[in-house]
Parts: sequence; structure tokens; C-alpha cells
Amino acid sequence: MKQSLLLTICWMAPIWLFAQSWFTTHQNADLMFSGVDFNNTGGALLFNHPNGLTSDGTKLVLCDRFNNRVLVWNIAPTAWNTPPDLVLGQPNFINNNPGTTKSGMNWPGNASLAANGTLAVTDTDNDRILLWFTFPTSSGQSADIAIHLPTITPPGSPMIWGWPWGVWTDGTRLAAVATTGRTLLFWDTLPTMDNETPDYTINLPHFGTPRNISTDGATFFFVGDHNAQVNGNPGTFFWNSYPTAANQPYDFYRDEWIKGVELTSGKLIAAGLRSIYTWNAVPTNAGQNPDFTATPLYYKNGDGVDVVEAGGRIYVNNYNGNDILVYPNPPTEASPHPQFALGVSNYLNNTLDSIGYVQNPAFSTDGQRLFVTSDYDRRIYVYHNFPAVSGVLPDEIISTQSLNIAPWDNTWYNGQFVIVGNSRVCVWNNTQDLTQQPSQQFNGNIGTANFSDLKGVALDSQFFYVADRNGKIYIWEGLPANSAQNPLHTLTFNNAQLSRLSSDGEYFCVAQQSPPAIFVYKVADIANGNTTPWKTVNNFSQLNLPAEALAFNGSLAIANQGHHNVLLWQDINDAGNTQEAVVLGQPDINTHRAAIGQNSLFMPGALLAVDNKLWVGEFKFSSRILQYSYPLVTGTSEYADSDYWRVYPNPVNSELTIEFAAQPEGDVLLFDYLGKLLQKKPVHRTSLSLDLSNYAAGVYIVAYQGRVCKIVKR
Repeated sequence: MKQSLLLTICWMAPIWLFAQSWFTTHQNADLMFSGVDFNNTGGALLFNHPNGLTSDGTKLVLCDRFNNRVLVWNIAPTAWNTPPDLVLGQPNFINNNPGTTKSGMNWPGNASLAANGTLAVTDTDNDRILLWFTFPTSSGQSADIAIHLPTITPPGSPMIWGWPWGVWTDGTRLAAVATTGRTLLFWDTLPTMDNETPDYTINLPHFGTPRNISTDGATFFFVGDHNAQVNGNPGTFFWNSYPTAANQPYDFYRDEWIKGVELTSGKLIAAGLRSIYTWNAVPTNAGQNPDFTATPLYYKNGDGVDVVEAGGRIYVNNYNGNDILVYPNPPTEASPHPQFALGVSNYLNNTLDSIGYVQNPAFSTDGQRLFVTSDYDRRIYVYHNFPAVSGVLPDEIISTQSLNIAPWDNTWYNGQFVIVGNSRVCVWNNTQDLTQQPSQQFNGNIGTANFSDLKGVALDSQFFYVADRNGKIYIWEGLPANSAQNPLHTLTFNNAQLSRLSSDGEYFCVAQQSPPAIFVYKVADIANGNTTPWKTVNNFSQLNLPAEALAFNGSLAIANQGHHNVLLWQDINDAGNTQEAVVLGQPDINTHRAAIGQNSLFMPGALLAVDNKLWVGEFKFSSRILQYSYPLVTGTSEYADSDYWRVYPNPVNSELTIEFAAQPEGDVLLFDYLGKLLQKKPVHRTSLSLDLSNYAAGVYIVAYQGRVCKIVKR
């Protein structure tokens, strides 16, 4: 293991001595943004990705998924700001910690309310279905029973049941979807005890990841599937009656994942990924197209397709729009105006912007500013200083729409900023103003390097690296001067799926998602023409969809997306050794439970290390940005700043002066914020100067005889 360090940090104040410790397994994160805060929803009507709706015609029940809660209106709301009457899964409208008791929830997905008051909720990331036999009357009310899908999986099943999404009950029967396991579960009578096994199941070859259930319990039954194995698209499987036999085949299929409900008028309305559809009668074959299709620009759905009728109105879930659209009738225009949108005063606005939400964040920094990119939002977010408290909003938001790039990864080095995505690369030589057009743009190729789906980029003092998802990494000596410049090296990974790249100037790290592996190269080896990995972590059973690996200060971190943890080794030489691993996001290395909490993670996908802090960005199903840190035990040195040396001006524009109180001996060292040595200057007099005029703006470190001073270059 790496020995602890003793450092002296000089600000424009007394010198402090810091004894360095290290991260610990299952420690709390210090702060978060791309959200309100830990255990804080922001209020009863501030949703975070509403995912499921149900109604008995009067009440309205909403699954507020990322907030780990279900909101209940005893009478369906008639205005955008009508508050809910109670909340399930939490004790109040502010808390949102995940829970595992019958009064807690972890990422609830769908609900079903029967006419007799029976309520069923899929508690998705707890792998269970919760049932209330009578309709809840108080916040935090415990469910009567819980059905844990892994527990009821039949022995010998090829896949353990779990991750329930869709659910339906009429108060006497129950149906649910085990997305993990690709199985529909049916109970002929409502379970009255925990973990009652289903009476029959349906598992068909065309199922991919079945999600939602839509049915009246008699004349129709359909299931949306995000990865239907029919035409390579999301789709929906239809039965012309409620299934009553094991593995009963479906009657027809349509492309696009939808969820719908039969209205009191006899029409069928369904919400899809991009449109809202209405049939004048429930379709009975694939040739019956919708009679009306509405595709409003403000309708931004995704994994939360749903629609219900309540109090004579139509309530349509708007998952990525973060509200519920309310119409007086089924929309018949191409882009109709809703009567109102529950949760926001103006349906054209998105309340996710008010909490600084960033979908799929990826990071880089110049040592002072934090750069975050989002492929989903097609934006660059700039924080002028690293956030010191939770809930901070970005200082700048820069759209990449006009550049036709959805940035998947980004890198900053020595004043140059690069984003990659799709088949495009954009380079800024002036990072002080990213609103300007990039200095260079490459599309489709650079020389013999052909791009299809760029997933990684890194830059250091010697090389520029780009990863294509198809299993190719291209390496140039510095940034290419033009689109004709061929790469110096091409690394081939046999069509494996690659993800993000990183380099700290000493180690170059490659994350391979499938099959899961991490490859670490020494930059010095690459400079000598050796492209064999120095270390490979691929026989490590705990890797699952690793999204990024990061070397820093001789340590290694892995964003282990599929197992919802970050793996850390203080000494990079120990990487892959489970006995030496520190685990963030889980209580131990063998637990892989996804959750949105202060000491838990949900699909970590991006990393950044600065000083004693590690920043983690989550992917898709949470997208929080979290800061973890290890403590520094502090105490004052025997010298005050002015008694030993003065380092000024700070901030500095060009020339930095260092004055010593006594005759110095040895070398003054200048490092960049990643720890790369930039200058080494012997001193024999009581003062010297360092020229920083050719360095980019950012944070630098001056070191002398065990003392270091942080300098900001303007």
C-alpha cells in the first residue's frame, strides 16, 4: 500500500500541515449537485422523473421515481399547484432516502389502484411488489405485504426474477412484470402473505426487457418492452384477452413501447416514447393504426410512458419533462396545448433545470473550473469554482446543438478543451469562452482513423487519445493539426465495447464495458513504441459494465456502472486485488444494490480526482454528481508564512516571485494540478522568479523542501 504523505499547503495565510488518510468503504458523499441535496426532494410538487400513474377514476397516484416516493391525491388535482394529500415510501414530503422496510421505497416504478381501494406498487430496486389491502390514509403508511421476486424465483430458473416495473390489480387478482427474468407473473387470487408464488407465468422468446402492463382485466392486455426481440426496436405485445394460461402466446405486436388505458368513452389512449396515441376502439390486430397521434414538442418521455383518466380529465406522464400533462379530452391535434401541467406553472418549462439537473455527466477541470458535459442534454456546463455546497447551479450552460454533437466524454489539458460524441470531435484552444466556435472540428475521421460512435477522449503532454465504441483507440502525438493526419498508433480490442478514457500523464486508462475489463498503459511505454498494457484487470469477477477508470496520485478508481459502485485502490499496483479494494456506494464488494442515497450509488459512469476529492457522476437512472473526500488532519507548522517564504502575486498573470526568510538550498519545483513536473529551478539566493506566462489559466503547485503552495494562474 502507498505510504501516507506529509504535505505543507501554503495559501496567503499560515502554512498548514496535512496528514493524508484515504477513502473508506461505504463512506458518505460530502455533497451533491444535479439535484437538491441528500434526503431532500425540494418539496411536495418538485418531482424527479415521475414514472407511473394510476387512478380509480377519482384519486390520482403518482410514482415519483428518483425521489423514492409515491404521491397521492384523494381527488385528482385540477390545477398545476394542487398539493398531494399524502406520500408513501417517506415520512413526509421532503425526505427521499431509499428504504427497505414496508414503509420505505427504493426507486418505485408503477402502481395500480383497484376500485375497492387495493393498491399495488412496484418497488423496483428493492425487487419487490408492495400491496395495501385498503387505500392508505396517512403518509409513510406501511404496506400490508411485500412480494420479493428473487425469493419466489423457481429453483433451476435460468434467470432470477427481479426489477419489477409493470403491475396491475383489480383487488382480486394480481399481475406483474419481472423485467430481470423477462417474465410476466400472474396470481389468480390476491396474495395475502409475503412472498406468495404466482399461479402461472409467461416467458416468451421475443421478450427483451418487458416493462409496463395495460389491461382492463378482461378484453385486452398489453405489455411494453424496451428491448423487444422482434424488429430491433422498443415494442408492445398485445393479447386480445386477459391471459389465463402459462406461456400463452401474444396475438399481435406493434413497434414502440406504449402504456394505455380504456377511457369511459370506449376509446383507448396510450402514451409512447415520442407521441400520445388515441384509438376510437381498442385495437385487436397490428393493422389498426391510431386514429389520432399527438407529438407535442414539450412531450419528452422516455422510461416513464403512462396515461390515466381521472375526474373526467386525461393525465399523461412526461418523464423527462418532469411533469404531468393534463388534457380535458384525448388530444386530437398534432401539438395540442394541455389544460395545465402538474408540478410546473408553465408547461414549456422543466423544473429539472431549477435543480441544475445534468443527464449523464462527464467531467474535466483546469484545476479551478469544473467542466461537465451531457450527451442527452447536448450541453456543456461550466462551474467557475468547484461547488462547496449541495444544490449549486452551473455558471454557464452552453448548447452543442449547433455543433451537431452529443458529447459523451471530454478532456482539458494545458488550455485546450476537447469533446467527443457520435462521429465528431470538437477542440477549443481558448477555454475562457466556450461559446465561441471550436478552433478545430473533425467529423467522421482524422486521417485513417474512422469514427462511428466515439465514447472516450484523453489528452496529456504527449498524446491525444480517442476511443470508438467499436473497439478501436487512436493515438496521435498531440492534437492533430488537420483532418489528414494519421494516428501514430491504433489499438484494436476485437470489437469490444469501449467507454471513457483518462490520462494523468503517467498512466493512460481504458474502460472496456463488454466484455468488462480495464487496461492501464504507461505513457512512457507508449512514447517508446510499446502499446502493450502495463496492467490488465479482466479476470476480476466484480467488474460489471465499467464506464471509466482513473489513475491519480499513484492510485486507481473504477466507475463500476453495472454493480453500482466505485472501486478504489490506493496503490495502483494492487488494482484487481479484492483484499485491497475500497468500495464507494456499497457496504462491501459483494453487494450490488442500486439506490439514490448519501452512501449509495446508482450506475456511476464518470470520475474526476482533484486534491483529496473524488467526483462521481451517475448515469441515466439517477445522474447525480457526488463529491467524496478523505479527511486531512491539520495542524499549524512551526513557521508562519512570512517567517519562511512569500509566494506572490497570487493569483498570478505571468511572473511569480518567491522570497525566502533564510538562505535557501535545493530546488524549487513547479507542477500542474495533476502533479506533472513543469519546471525545476535551483536556488542559491533569497529570491527567485518563475515565468508562468506560457502556461494556461488554471491551478499550479510550487514546492520546496516538503512545502507546497497552491497558485492560481489567470
